[in-house]
Amino acid sequence: MEKILSIIIPSYNMEKYLPQCLDSLLVDKIAELEVIVVNDGSNDGTLRIAKNYASKHPGSIRVIDKSNGNYGSCINKGLAAATGKYIKVLDADDSFEKKNVNAFVKFLETCESDLVISNYAIVDENGNVTKQYNFSSENRSSLSFEETEYHRKLNGFQMHAIAYRRGIFEGLNYLQTEGVSYTDMEWMFLPMTRVKTVSYFAKSVYRYLVGRAGQTVDASVSRKAVNQTMYVLVKMLEQYSEIKDSIDLPYRKYLEHRISMKAPSVYRICLLKQANPALYPGLMEFDRTVKNLFPKLYHALGYETIMFIPFYYVKYWRKKYSGDHPVTLLTVVNRFYRIIS
Repeated sequence: MEKILSIIIPSYNMEKYLPQCLDSLLVDKIAELEVIVVNDGSNDGTLRIAKNYASKHPGSIRVIDKSNGNYGSCINKGLAAATGKYIKVLDADDSFEKKNVNAFVKFLETCESDLVISNYAIVDENGNVTKQYNFSSENRSSLSFEETEYHRKLNGFQMHAIAYRRGIFEGLNYLQTEGVSYTDMEWMFLPMTRVKTVSYFAKSVYRYLVGRAGQTVDASVSRKAVNQTMYVLVKMLEQYSEIKDSIDLPYRKYLEHRISMKAPSVYRICLLKQANPALYPGLMEFDRTVKNLFPKLYHALGYETIMFIPFYYVKYWRKKYSGDHPVTLLTVVNRFYRIIS
């Protein structure tokens, strides 16, 4: 039977969450699903659990076992193995809304759009919905990329909301960055330049767990890994610079928006949340890259403020940092920022 939806599940030490993730996919239309669990060198029971599910559902669930290479390497392996009409990424600590999966697969069977956007929920450890992202209240088909501009500018427009038609990857030579975290940003970047038509599925499909200790979205983790965020953003900036003159305006604006949406957090972490001089050399190198490849963003970042206070902290840092001592005022501001944020 033709597979309608390939689901790539990157998995590293997810024995606690993987059963719930896979259980959410055991639906009537499972024969039309291609569930690819990519075990990223786990040292717990993740591989054993994945193989157990695969043995029970050999026509729908399969396991790729590989050495540890971080998130992007899992996506690359899964993408290379996928054969379904559409592709969606599902993190192993998340799940699908089981009651809506059959309807989603049925929708995809007749859909021909390059991108399908569906609603999704943010849930806590107890499964309670803490936030709902609804992009459409009715199924809609074959809209142009331009017609979805409003939703593509929302903070909630993330990988949890999308499924790509697998055909858009042909000839794209898409490879997600390996060895670092936060490469899910890339899944929402370059492939979008191949999207011509968009459809909406009006029910919630993805359940995104927020609040798990050690998540990359956890503030304490993201602060420690800010250098990885900068590394991925530099890759995206280079891709943008390479293709910006060869793509139509709506796609150029979209790529610029994705970078502009994420880049300020790097400066906030380095200059306000941590105010750690050890981070400044890396930030300075990142800042130079932004200046060279995206001058408009470089200028805009100079006017970043702390909430309502007219203190342009990025511009101040650029002026005062010389590379051999901390920026004293930013150390003071850091204490204030911790109080108000």
